[in-house]
Amino acid sequence: MANEKNDHDHGPENPGGEVGRHGSSGPGGGGDHGGHGEKITVLVNEKRVVFDKEQQTGISIKQAAIVQGVAIQPDFVLSIERGGGKTELIGDDEVIKLRDGDRFLAIPNDDNS
Repeated sequence: MANEKNDHDHGPENPGGEVGRHGSSGPGGGGDHGGHGEKITVLVNEKRVVFDKEQQTGISIKQAAIVQGVAIQPDFVLSIERGGGKTELIGDDEVIKLRDGDRFLAIPNDDNS
């Protein structure tokens, strides 16, 4: 009857819903559930990056992209594609609401001034 270990998480042993996933820890991750369990998938430099929460900052987007294997650096300049060939710069501290399918470009900061 000592059936304490099972395949399902019942009870308070696992209040945060953590099930040993490492890919969503850190910036942009926030655990396995973002409230309603829906993930937001965006592209950063044409690579898929998944978030649990829609509210993110420029730096949290870059950090999540790095954790998920996108070859960028935290000091890269981040912009979002707005359609019609237009882009908008996203500051590191700027909070934006992600939508599934958003496309971001992160490029080295060529500040030669």
